[in-house]
Amino acid sequence: MENSAEVGAAVLRLVEAGSGDPAAVLTGLVGSVERLAGLTAGAALLSDGAVGGVVAAGPAGPRAALAAGFGQGPGGESARTGRPVHCPDLGRERSRWLVFAARALAAGVDAAWAFPLRHGPDTVGALLVLGTADAGPDPQVLGLFAEAAAVALLRSAASDRTATELDQLRTALASRVVVEQAKGMLAAHAGVDVGTAFELLRGHARRNGRPLGEVATALIRGDTDPAIILRRH
Repeated sequence: MENSAEVGAAVLRLVEAGSGDPAAVLTGLVGSVERLAGLTAGAALLSDGAVGGVVAAGPAGPRAALAAGFGQGPGGESARTGRPVHCPDLGRERSRWLVFAARALAAGVDAAWAFPLRHGPDTVGALLVLGTADAGPDPQVLGLFAEAAAVALLRSAASDRTATELDQLRTALASRVVVEQAKGMLAAHAGVDVGTAFELLRGHARRNGRPLGEVATALIRGDTDPAIILRRH
């Protein structure tokens, strides 16, 4: 691994990579590992207990083993348990991770290290690094990389949730304004109070299986005759 200044700069880049694109975060993570440690690396996301969306960096031969490593292998195990998984001798793990171990050994890889993409209680994926027993990575540094990527991914997810909640709030407020306008229009047309007008509007929506906001919009636009809504009054 390179000097501490380069490692620190790489960690900061990962933390700041929460751009709304998880693939970009994973690409930055595995690229940092390949560049600074010279090892093949892959990263994947955890969703509803399944690990997928593998992003990889490094020589093609070892990379072919990464997908299996995120299935029944150390990457998948680390993502699902939220704990690091270090295996300095894959030859001894053939029965534990049959497909992954066979593919890795065939590619000249005899050791693997997996780190959860975890920050606090939240695990969002895993980092899997392939190498050899005599050329292993610094686990502390790779753990820092994995946590930095987790921070970026969690921040991006939080930003997406906030944007979605704001959109939902705007939609709800807009619908409420339309309903209020329709209530006033119907009350004036029928000579009733707004409370009665609302019950008439809501009753018409329920009888016809339509959203209240949709009925109110149709009334305001003139697409629905107030007399139809008032028919049961």
